[in-house]
Amino acid sequence: MIRQSKQRDALIWAAAKLFRRQGYSGTGLRDILASSGAARGSLYHYFPGGKEEIGVAAVAAAGGLVTETFAELARQADSPADFLRRYTGMLVRWLETSNFRDGCPITTTLLETTPGSVALARAGQSVFADWRVVMEDLLRQHGWRADRVAPTATTMIAGLEGALLLARVEANAQPIHDMTQALCEILQAGRSESL
Repeated sequence: MIRQSKQRDALIWAAAKLFRRQGYSGTGLRDILASSGAARGSLYHYFPGGKEEIGVAAVAAAGGLVTETFAELARQADSPADFLRRYTGMLVRWLETSNFRDGCPITTTLLETTPGSVALARAGQSVFADWRVVMEDLLRQHGWRADRVAPTATTMIAGLEGALLLARVEANAQPIHDMTQALCEILQAGRSESL
């Protein structure tokens, strides 16, 4: 049995995985409890607000993990294009390993629940803001023109999210490869324009 101190995290990560794979609406609290291995009463103990509250925690945790991954790759990258290649390489391996069952750890939940749930919308806004900060810092670090930083960071996130959706629907990584190639060309051209 999971120790009390770990039950909350087990519930959050079980919810994040289930929401990503079968959707927010398609996941019940019983599913989360069964997948987490947490004690029956722990869900409402840790999440008295029920499914919405655990959804907010799952979006924050899963989105935070992506932010950490982005930050680590940004530290390692030689350029914004190198960052994108590194991340999409990981993304393709992850998708193929899951047989295209796993998508973005937050998008499925957010698409189903916003704008109806203000709490979930705010959690998603916070995560996307964190992702933008990492990408904007990366672009600035590599000499990007100030007026192009925010739009380029948004384009990178939108490209990743869109390509991931297409790849998952098509059960084929080619959309990610195509997006990576096209966006890297844009990033390399944009870098030379920034100098």
